[in-house]
Amino acid sequence: MTGIAIMGAGRMAKVHAAAIKDAGAKVAVIYDPVLAAAEILAADTGAIVAQTSAEAMEHPDVDAIMIATSSDTHIELLYQAVETGKPVLCEKPLASSYSDSRAFIAKVGEAAAKKVFLGFNRRFDASHAGVREAVHAGQVGRLEQLTITSRDPFPPHLDYIPRSGGLFRDMMIHDFDMARSIVGKTIVSVTAHGSSMVDPEIGKLGDVDTASVTMIAEDGTIITILNSRRCAFGFDQRIEAFGAEGMVMSDNPRESGFRSFTKEAPGTDAPLLGFFMERYGPSYTDEIKLFLDCAKEGRDMPVNAIDGLMAAYLAEAATASLKQGKTIHLTGPDQEFDV
Repeated sequence: MTGIAIMGAGRMAKVHAAAIKDAGAKVAVIYDPVLAAAEILAADTGAIVAQTSAEAMEHPDVDAIMIATSSDTHIELLYQAVETGKPVLCEKPLASSYSDSRAFIAKVGEAAAKKVFLGFNRRFDASHAGVREAVHAGQVGRLEQLTITSRDPFPPHLDYIPRSGGLFRDMMIHDFDMARSIVGKTIVSVTAHGSSMVDPEIGKLGDVDTASVTMIAEDGTIITILNSRRCAFGFDQRIEAFGAEGMVMSDNPRESGFRSFTKEAPGTDAPLLGFFMERYGPSYTDEIKLFLDCAKEGRDMPVNAIDGLMAAYLAEAATASLKQGKTIHLTGPDQEFDV
């Protein structure tokens, strides 16, 4: 059984720990600077607690490394993990800044970067993957419009905002990656709008909680992404791909197929699933399985640090667009932005 070291013991580490078990692997070692948190997760998984990240990564029972810490710590741990030569899966984003993402690729090289699995787990959601496969198979004809909606049920704790890198780099990063994987074309421009409508304190911390981004692909496809840190009716996650010959959708799954018919509310569906753990749980397991298969076979990871860089590139362009109040025309991942 493959032993995995988890860097981190917070919410995402717990999600990945459950997925590791479901994938038939084991959590061997846990490291977190908050020792009490590491001990709690270790007790739940049967792992041991390491005193340092190096101790965890280099432990003889560890065959692969999972980085599930806060966004601002990813890049430092990635450099360490790559040095061990062990397979690495890093939660998104690659780094909390575009410059750090570029520096990482430049230092380790593209070959090594392709061996780092980037945790864009939504690629492995069956419904979302169905949209991508249908578009690639030509089911909708020429793709003309892609609309991605991602709304969380409630905003994160304010302490998280300064460490997140901002909504575009932290939350919408999933949607930038999803757009790239579905459209399969070079994106040539990005226009962003954002407001602090959910919690004014988020705005005071320099971020937005309500945003839209419009992107144009090289073939003219229009991509629209909608994000909100709050959704009154649950975790709203939808994709619509519209083309010359039809449309395919990935809709919100619900708690059950139950529907209620009354005079006051005819045809009421069951509620939406609560949050990402319920909505995307199976995708995390499928992600781990694919990561381990690729690692055992020595293959490049199908979603890797290069994809992380390209998603960060779009996030940086969106950040620049919002700051400058204009459309940003893209020239390539070496492009500099005024943010």
